[in-house]
Amino acid sequence: MRFARVVLVIQAAIMIGFSLAYWLRPYEMANLNGMLLMETASVSHMRVYYGGLQLGLALFLLWALKTPDRARAALVMLVITMLALVAGRLGSLWLDGGELIGFDLVSLVYRLLAAVLAGAALMMIRERSEPQPERLEPATRRLPSEPPKPFQVGDTPPNAEPPEDVMPKPFRRGDPAG
Repeated sequence: MRFARVVLVIQAAIMIGFSLAYWLRPYEMANLNGMLLMETASVSHMRVYYGGLQLGLALFLLWALKTPDRARAALVMLVITMLALVAGRLGSLWLDGGELIGFDLVSLVYRLLAAVLAGAALMMIRERSEPQPERLEPATRRLPSEPPKPFQVGDTPPNAEPPEDVMPKPFRRGDPAG
């Protein structure tokens, strides 16, 4: 679990760094990718999508440090996300003629390395050491097939005799005791 936590913390720190870079320097970050931000909406999009998404993923990775189950989920998310980005870069290379600028090559290597490290950390996390609770079998007692009888005042549970002092006494007309 220690290696998994190290991978998650390093990855979260990198994502927070990229998030701050996209928020504080959107023009420079766009220029690294060969993009030109011409409108205020494109600058806002760069800050919100790239900065906000990186921050959200980093916060998820930090949240996942608490338990092994969360760490597993975060590592799976990290592997899938990084491999999807690697596939996107490779697909872009193929579609755009195979020209890679330096930033794209570094990004491709970084994402491959991050996916491999996250995958290795995922394999190294041990299964839960606590035993699984035994499965409870459902009750096998059959219910009566007749519908329930309506409740009436004074009903007692079946097969139970009410105490003598509570039992109603027969009423007779003209009886002074009753």
